[in-house]
Amino acid sequence: MLFGKVKSTVTPEDKEWIEDAFLWFENVYGAKFLKSIQIIEPTQDFFNYTFTQSEDDAHYLMGRICEIMHIDQRLIELYFFNDAPMEFEQEGIYTTSNPDDTGKKNHWALGEFSQKENGKFQIGIELKELQNPESLISTMAHELSHFKLLADNRIDGNDEELTDLNCIIFGFGIFLSNSIFSFQQWQGASFGGWETKRSGYIPEQVATYAMALLQNYQQGDDSWSKYLNNSVKKMYDKNIRYLRKTKDQIKFK
Repeated sequence: MLFGKVKSTVTPEDKEWIEDAFLWFENVYGAKFLKSIQIIEPTQDFFNYTFTQSEDDAHYLMGRICEIMHIDQRLIELYFFNDAPMEFEQEGIYTTSNPDDTGKKNHWALGEFSQKENGKFQIGIELKELQNPESLISTMAHELSHFKLLADNRIDGNDEELTDLNCIIFGFGIFLSNSIFSFQQWQGASFGGWETKRSGYIPEQVATYAMALLQNYQQGDDSWSKYLNNSVKKMYDKNIRYLRKTKDQIKFK
């Protein structure tokens, strides 16, 4: 696009919503705090732990993410549930059961957040999440973002999209954006197959614009973007180029 106009990945309506949310985050958390947020990377520097696909992984991450997000872990109880449909694997064929036999896609929760009568909060993790540390980190950051927004009375009612943005504000954009869409393919002796999965409440286009906006706000090094998957990285780079060229920008403090 030699002479074309540089564009972002979001609609004007989504752009306005994201920017309004950022102004709200700046008012709630403070400009100094937002500028100091470190982008969390999938490295030993941030997670000095060997993942074993066990419940121990989730307990470790609960403590680590609470530390990053400045949450008192003692206020939260962690439990596990099994909500995913049954799966069978034979000769490379991966079949997801369809209990109502309608041919529709299955949907199931990856995490849950609630408050008990004794005042304590609960976070539930779907057992299948333990198989994928990156997705597990994204899910736990999302559920703990519910705590930041709801338990601390920053919002009156649940807002899943704002909760995803809160994950990005606290530096978990790599994990969230990489986990939004996944494609899996395999080949057995006789048959092959594939599966796609979507998670979260905002699309990659919105997540990457929010990440680029945070980067533009902080004006720091974005070498962390090398950890984004290829499609997400292209969207992020496009939004960075847009923000560097456009004059239509919100005014932060």
